[in-house]
Amino acid sequence: MSKAGDFDQFCKILSETLTVFDDLLGLESKKIDAIAENDVNLLDQYMNDEQVFLLQMRSLDSKREKVLTQLAPGLTFRQLLERFEGSERKTLDKLYEELSARSKELKSAITGTRKLIEMHLNSISALLEKIDGEGIYNKSGEKEPPEPPKRFKPTKA
Repeated sequence: MSKAGDFDQFCKILSETLTVFDDLLGLESKKIDAIAENDVNLLDQYMNDEQVFLLQMRSLDSKREKVLTQLAPGLTFRQLLERFEGSERKTLDKLYEELSARSKELKSAITGTRKLIEMHLNSISALLEKIDGEGIYNKSGEKEPPEPPKRFKPTKA
């Protein structure tokens, strides 16, 4: 592939990455709505949908690295910008700025969603502790001592 073809391919991959970022931002908004409505099934569906986008991101990242290596082996995207001038430089600068802004926005949205989920888990844990504190009855009608409180713990994949 020629350098011009590599440049065009690189810009196409960056544009596709922006599209996936936009899709992920929309999905984060939907996840927040599902959390607010206490719709666990819908939230679960959105989490599954998110996996598809993450696989797309992984694929695009791999393609971007390959084309970047063809354009300028050993250079980062930021270093590559310094090698271009004129309209190509403007195109890359614009894409870089959009990717940076969208990346920050997505990180912020994900952090907000994660905090909201953790708040709901804490509420559920507190409710379960209250229920467990009241004890349960066995088959003969006698009250059994409550089990020690259990807490949901957020896990990282």
